[in-house]
Amino acid sequence: MEMANGMVHLMRTRPLLCLLGVLVAATCLAPAQAQSLPEPATVIIKTGDLSAELQRRDLWNLQRISYRGVEVATPTGVYGTVISIPAIGGWVGGGHTQGAVEQIEQVTLTVDGQPAELVDGAIFACDEAVLSKTSMLDKVRLESTYTFREGTITELVRLTATEDVTVITIYPFMHCLSAETREWMAITGDNQETGGEFTDSKELQWHEGWEWTAAYIPDRQTGFMLRQLKAPEGIEVQTGYWDQDRYHKLYVSTPLDDEVWVEGRSLEAEVIVTCFEATPDAWKPAACQVAAGLVAE
Repeated sequence: MEMANGMVHLMRTRPLLCLLGVLVAATCLAPAQAQSLPEPATVIIKTGDLSAELQRRDLWNLQRISYRGVEVATPTGVYGTVISIPAIGGWVGGGHTQGAVEQIEQVTLTVDGQPAELVDGAIFACDEAVLSKTSMLDKVRLESTYTFREGTITELVRLTATEDVTVITIYPFMHCLSAETREWMAITGDNQETGGEFTDSKELQWHEGWEWTAAYIPDRQTGFMLRQLKAPEGIEVQTGYWDQDRYHKLYVSTPLDDEVWVEGRSLEAEVIVTCFEATPDAWKPAACQVAAGLVAE
């Protein structure tokens, strides 16, 4: 995700040198450098046995998920929604700022139906909390909602082009699972099971047709689950784990049939995540049972 450094050749004529020096300075001040991320601030939401941390510096995205005291998703990478726009130099969204910084227009939190403040150190133990955010990813408006309820997190994302724009990659959902996860499994739409082990291979393999996937920490007898609730119309969703030593990052990708988004084009997707306990010999049947209970409203 790194951008190659550009090179500018200056002419030797003194007036042009001065003028070009100004232009070089302006050119080097890319959007991601001209705008900085906000100061860190952490808000914790607790529902059921699940505890989730939201981080202001990552534009109020998740940064940690714990289940009964076990850290299942870790603050080792970027969560949330990210898109790649060539015209601005690459990625924008959440903690990814290679192309530009996500610009929040509005963010609100309600806890058990009442407005709540997003202040550093706040902890909310509740039946339900809803974080709603509207922001701009360059020329694409992002409307996202986290709903925390009964030990689950429902994530809804809607992206809409406000002008014609070229977009080459969209990851609506990203989760940095603990490096202690050692196995994963998935079930496809036609009820076929697949799975594997994490080996810190540094590889990211994409899969189509997954209805849900789960990863398991055998030493803590704890699993993580993500289920697709709504896929964008006409798009084959891809899911994959990036097998790194610091995390096993779960991506949901929506490959595009046309890179040029005309003004007004939109995309909507929704997933739900939760965690569960199970012994090593029974974690896969337990995952299937948990998945069966996660359905769209």
